[in-house]
Amino acid sequence: MDRRTTGGPSRSPAALRRDSPGAAYRAAVLLLAARDRTEAELSRLLAARGFGQADLKTALDRLRGEGYLDDRRFADAWARGRVRAKPMGPYRLRQELEAKGVQEDLAREVLRAVYEEGEEMMARCAMAGKVSRLGHLPAASRKSRLARFLQRRGFSTEVIWRLLRERERGQ
Repeated sequence: MDRRTTGGPSRSPAALRRDSPGAAYRAAVLLLAARDRTEAELSRLLAARGFGQADLKTALDRLRGEGYLDDRRFADAWARGRVRAKPMGPYRLRQELEAKGVQEDLAREVLRAVYEEGEEMMARCAMAGKVSRLGHLPAASRKSRLARFLQRRGFSTEVIWRLLRERERGQ
């Protein structure tokens, strides 16, 4: 028998009832066990599951107090993981952080830390991977595609043009 379908002490019908004390907290813990989330994400998910605002606030306050819910930790880890897996510029990363529910001032702080040495190195990494796939194209097409690619990745126009000019001089 599958424990998830038969239930156990923590998943008994009484424990999962929306009106039982602590049900929102237990549901939030299950969501956080899957992966770290922002307070806004967790709040939205719990509200979608039918929990009231009072229960949400109590659960989120408790999770924050216990250290399980920390938007700063989430934003820093998530941003660093994103740029490591897929080099991107600060404009795109800011949009993604805000979509996750990270406050604007916190997103700015995290971006400053992530791009402490500037965005140019990440732009070079992103460009290096793309250049090898565009080698068959004429120079003008390659340049415009690289520019659009870097722009979609969220790098500043200044950095994009500096790298493209540098690449032209080097060829």
